[in-house]
Amino acid sequence: MNKLWKKYKELPIQAKATICYTICNIMQRGISIITIPAYTRILTKEQYGTYSVFLSWIEIFEIIATFRLAWGGFVVGLTKYERERNAYCSSMQCLSITVTSIFLLLYLALSPVINACTGMNTMMTLLIFALLYAMPAIQFWTARRRVEYRYVSVLCVTAISSFLMPVLGVIAAWFSEDKATAVVGARVLVQGSIGLVLIWVNCHNNFTFYNKEFWKRALIFNLPLLPHYLSTVLLHSSDRIIIKQLVGTGAAGIYSVAYSASMAMQLFGTSISQSLQPWLFKKLKEKSYDGISNIMNLSLLLVAVLNLMLIILAPEAVSILAPKSYQEAIWIIPPLAASVVVMFFYQHFVNVEFFFEESRITSAASIGAALLNVGLNYWLIPKFGYLAAGYTTLASYSVFGVVHYIFMCLVCKKNNCPKTIFDIKIMLLIMAMFAGVTVAVAIGYTHLWLRLAVLAIILILLIVKRKVVVGALKQIMKGKRSKSSRL
Repeated sequence: MNKLWKKYKELPIQAKATICYTICNIMQRGISIITIPAYTRILTKEQYGTYSVFLSWIEIFEIIATFRLAWGGFVVGLTKYERERNAYCSSMQCLSITVTSIFLLLYLALSPVINACTGMNTMMTLLIFALLYAMPAIQFWTARRRVEYRYVSVLCVTAISSFLMPVLGVIAAWFSEDKATAVVGARVLVQGSIGLVLIWVNCHNNFTFYNKEFWKRALIFNLPLLPHYLSTVLLHSSDRIIIKQLVGTGAAGIYSVAYSASMAMQLFGTSISQSLQPWLFKKLKEKSYDGISNIMNLSLLLVAVLNLMLIILAPEAVSILAPKSYQEAIWIIPPLAASVVVMFFYQHFVNVEFFFEESRITSAASIGAALLNVGLNYWLIPKFGYLAAGYTTLASYSVFGVVHYIFMCLVCKKNNCPKTIFDIKIMLLIMAMFAGVTVAVAIGYTHLWLRLAVLAIILILLIVKRKVVVGALKQIMKGKRSKSSRL
């Protein structure tokens, strides 16, 4: 343990930050995973399905009523306004509050119509709006500290919220008859309290309510991205809403368990992608393209292996997450886990589009993929059942990835940036190998020996190639190309 601590202390700050934010992402995303075994046993299958659909509406409201100002565009702004970060953060926080307040007033004026569309009552929707004030504050604060590699405070806040939300949520669900409202109320209490404090933190240094340049740039950047963000949410959330409409809340509950298990792997991909994003932006800004492709290839391979482990252990994972009535969820995990790998694959292309502020082109791809997913769901679910939703999601994300690669090439050409910053041939080879093993494992779900054999092969390869694996991890953490380990 002392040796590990000594090695950790010797790591560069970028590597320490990467480790920290990986832990933070695991804790944040892990909340939903930790509570699944409790919720699937405290709530009926139909109640859990209703709660899962409700969570989908939270994501949709968040995009519409916050403009997601704290996302990629904010990180770009922190880079461009490095000497004005205090004023920039304050102004963005105030813009976010203003936008959410406008939509709250619109909701209050049109609540009967909106409630009829969502199927939620006024109390539940107001709880969502309370979250919409808190969530951007937390995101602004976290994003700035990620860029500045100030990771200790982020780890502390994340640990507190990650502990309190599941504990209070389970307690509230156990003792309340209206379990969905109770769980959301616990979440609002925790995130709302943290959000209030961080609103003050974001604003108190060089308080700036309105800055024409900051607001104009943020709105010009984010407004065209709203269809992209909304379409992305529809890609992974519309399945549950449509399954509830076409099949029922019970089927939506089963699908949600598979989705949650698959998305558990997304937290690794997200943490790696977020940690590499500032480094990639810096490399693009400096026009220093050496080493980018190798780092991205290694990170893609890592994410593919992690998701393959989940696919192999899907039956056991579902047994832990839910009772036997949810066992059908195992057949949905392979396509959804593959979707996570595809998401990580194309996120690198999206980051390039973000850096050059080509948000309109990003939105066009997102809208097309979302419409494709919704259309395929309404066409195939009635024919093949709700299990088809996993494959419609994978198909849509795959099309999404191809389109984003084409768009990235156009953006690179426009900005005199070589499209060869990514080695697409190696990336496609990794994806093809992953797809082949995934199909073999899924076919063999009824044969335990086959899954164990594949798992044993992977573990043996990891042990034999442990030096290469460690070297690859070091490359990803340092954001530097190593001569000793290449694909």
